[in-house]
Amino acid sequence: MTGDTITQLTVETIRAELVALSAGPGLNVEKLRSSPLVRLLPAAPGEWSDDQRAAALQNIIAECCHAIPQEKLRTGAQIGFNIDGENPDEPSLTARIDALARRRGRHERTVREWFYRGTVEAALLLRQRVAELGTGAGWQDYLTGSGAPDPLDASRPRFLLDRAELLVRLSGRIPTEVLIFRSLVALDEGVDHYVATARYHSDPRPGVISVEALANCAVRRSTFAPNGYEVTELEFSTALSPGDRISFAYRLRVHTDREMAPVLNYVPKAQQNSRHILQLQFDPTAPPVRVWYFNGVLGPETRLHPEDEEHWLVPSSLGYVRKDFVELSRGLHYGVAWDWPRNSHGPVTRERPDHDFRPAAGPPGS
Repeated sequence: MTGDTITQLTVETIRAELVALSAGPGLNVEKLRSSPLVRLLPAAPGEWSDDQRAAALQNIIAECCHAIPQEKLRTGAQIGFNIDGENPDEPSLTARIDALARRRGRHERTVREWFYRGTVEAALLLRQRVAELGTGAGWQDYLTGSGAPDPLDASRPRFLLDRAELLVRLSGRIPTEVLIFRSLVALDEGVDHYVATARYHSDPRPGVISVEALANCAVRRSTFAPNGYEVTELEFSTALSPGDRISFAYRLRVHTDREMAPVLNYVPKAQQNSRHILQLQFDPTAPPVRVWYFNGVLGPETRLHPEDEEHWLVPSSLGYVRKDFVELSRGLHYGVAWDWPRNSHGPVTRERPDHDFRPAAGPPGS
């Protein structure tokens, strides 16, 4: 492959290299450091070390695996590269495939086929992603330990958010508040605050969002950004050292009369192994017609009704619904979407209920 780049290789050649990387314990920086693929990456900005290039490729491959649209092929690739978190200690590809076959009640050959077909999809996505990075845009997202962070950059790598829990409460079709609970692990000395950014996309005017500290933090300063985001710095009671963990909570008050678009969407700025929990408390007098979740999709796909039954969500009789997400990929979309009734724009009357949560929260016509 001398003189080639990843974008000049065939999908089958890239797939063969990816299969080689899946051997033994799976994907890791040590194996990638000597992989032909890492030597074929286009020039990145600045002087990158071998470890930084290998770590960047590891994140890109994981991102491509998570972006595979077919669930079985996505799972096969994740199991093969050992990036799914299910069997981190399995010593070989065969052991991981056998474990997945037992969990799914499938033959080992079937699951192995998922893996090989998944690596073809991953190879295609990898070639596309590297071509995008070849233009010089986006490399900084994969560079660890680069430069001083912006004081209002909430995604800087000085800490890890290993758990985020969000609850949106609605009155009719209008959100009134959002409760946010976070668990943060410091990766650097002196982490003493967290920057919360919030924007109500249906009404991005100044003053629509206000931030209140609820637990184990205090509002230090706040500003309204030109792009419609309320940016608030929440300070902790003490500065953290690497490995220290802190849990805290805050509230977003929403001051608007504009109806919420029927989607709660999260797009991570970086690869995340943390748990992200989305919750909705619908007004029981103004329920949606149907509710579903989307997991690692492109933007336009968030409004598509799912084809498989497992993606439909059934709110409780009190209007509550929840979905947990893990292993989130940078730039993809995760969240919950729903359909409002077409013939009603306000609370449903008791005389003529528009919807019963229990039987109707499913595919259209079910």
